[in-house]
Amino acid sequence: MNTITPRMTRITKTTQESAPGGGAVLRRLPRAGLNLAINAMVAPPFRAPCENQVVDFAPVTRRNWWKVTFAFAGTGSACHRSQPFPDLFPSTMGGLWRRTALSNLSPSDAPDPVSRTTIDQLQTASYEGPGKLEARVYELSSPAVALDLAQRWRPSADTVFFYRDQFFVVIKWQDADRKALQSFVGELEARLGKPKSKEKS
Repeated sequence: MNTITPRMTRITKTTQESAPGGGAVLRRLPRAGLNLAINAMVAPPFRAPCENQVVDFAPVTRRNWWKVTFAFAGTGSACHRSQPFPDLFPSTMGGLWRRTALSNLSPSDAPDPVSRTTIDQLQTASYEGPGKLEARVYELSSPAVALDLAQRWRPSADTVFFYRDQFFVVIKWQDADRKALQSFVGELEARLGKPKSKEKS
């Protein structure tokens, strides 16, 4: 059993003269219920690797350590954000189709059976010309996810779908001219660029 010696009372720092809870300190144990003095740890400035920003944290104490934890968590989620969508849906497509609507949707508003946790971005556009069509481009978390989605996708009437790297595309049309539709799909594929796997070969 440890014993408090006179030397211990001389070398021990205290931060309060009373026991926790407001109780009196017993004279025979002059430092009973003590709190050891702890110097505040100061975290150095943290540079977010993806946003090139410096986050200068306040001194880290037992009371605000959770703030630092959430700050790091927020930085990690910011690093996962994708770049803005490329210019996939111009005002006219294929020389025949005129854009009537363009919007960016949140993953929770995705109209297709796509796992919300794999969607980084979603953009939709509506066009009129030799018929009507709506195109949706999903930017997914990886090319492997896009490939798996294309392999499991169920074909339906008046719908075409394809994938290119991490992008998955769904196009639905109404009374569209076949050649005009092929022209639209061909230009959208060109705007997505050549597959990276073919570029390396």
